[in-house]
Amino acid sequence: MSSLACRRHDDALRSSSNYLVNIAHTLFHLLIMDFEDYSKRFKEAALSDGYEPHEIDELLQYASQLSYKDIPIIYDQQHLSYLVGYAYAFLLAVSNSQELYYKQYRIPKKNGGTRLLEEPYPSLKEIQHWILKNILQPIAIDYVSPVAKAFIPHKTLRENARFHKGKNCVVALDLHDFFGSIHFGAVYGIFSKIGYNKAVSIMLTNLCIYHDSLPQGAPTSPLLSNLVFKHIDDNIFNYCRKRGIAYTRYADDMTFSGDNIQPKRIISYVKMVTERHGFSLNEEKTNVMKKGMRQNVTGVITNQKLQVSREYRDKVRQEIYYSIKYGFADHFKRIKDLPKWIQTPDSYIRHLYGKVNFILQINPKDITFLRYKEWLKDILNNGNQ
Repeated sequence: MSSLACRRHDDALRSSSNYLVNIAHTLFHLLIMDFEDYSKRFKEAALSDGYEPHEIDELLQYASQLSYKDIPIIYDQQHLSYLVGYAYAFLLAVSNSQELYYKQYRIPKKNGGTRLLEEPYPSLKEIQHWILKNILQPIAIDYVSPVAKAFIPHKTLRENARFHKGKNCVVALDLHDFFGSIHFGAVYGIFSKIGYNKAVSIMLTNLCIYHDSLPQGAPTSPLLSNLVFKHIDDNIFNYCRKRGIAYTRYADDMTFSGDNIQPKRIISYVKMVTERHGFSLNEEKTNVMKKGMRQNVTGVITNQKLQVSREYRDKVRQEIYYSIKYGFADHFKRIKDLPKWIQTPDSYIRHLYGKVNFILQINPKDITFLRYKEWLKDILNNGNQ
């Protein structure tokens, strides 16, 4: 937007609302209006308010780039506040004092230890859901690499694992502090790249970060991480394609496989590329799995057919057996090694239900676990423990 148009914005703020927001309010139903019609009506309204033709052309050129991507036209920060349904003062408060709008707590990791969650309070979470639904999800198909398998609709752990089934060698790498390594500049770059002006991009970024990084627990963080990581995914994919190596990434888990691969070279290359962009590998979790060894890709065994490990399935079967035999309430009292966040029989049932769903995600036709799922679902729905 030109400096002259920006001055017009400042002049418009003499009243209680920004004039461009008033125009946008009049044309709010853009979803049922093609851009040609929108442009015509916008031009008429802006001319009647004294905007110069070249100013209007600049504004509509800016708007057309956003409309083409099927994302909201947002002229300035006040306009954003109108669209998300919260006062501009509130958005400024969040941007300037993010620590007041999050709560922190820890949850257990699958492999031990805990993970710090930074969950936004409901008002901010509602705004983040708006950003996710209206901006991030519409651009995902064009701005997320196909190798990314997490946080994408209809893509699962099974989808991630199937590329590595029956390979001579599988290499699993883990990114250290994945969300925490994505800072303001990278997130701002996403909003700027898709066409938003500086002021709008700054506010959108501030609404999505916490302590200068993506917070664990914000609904926008997962997809933003995929968007930020796209150029790295593309670089690694091109390297692997030339060498006949399959590559997928599920959040912070990077997996490589092939019949004639050199693990040391792959690890060295990925380490170089990721460090160049501010990420680092958790070398303690690097795992090279050759043929004859159990090849585990994000919890899925891929040696011959995709399957959750026998130990995991047997443990879940045992938990179901004792829950049936003693009842959930009595069985819950007997368990000594549950994660701290499971403090009631109801939370234990939901925990068990999640385990059964994970198994069915990999093997959706497993009759035994389908039966377990229906049984647990009935208990959850009817409260009969």
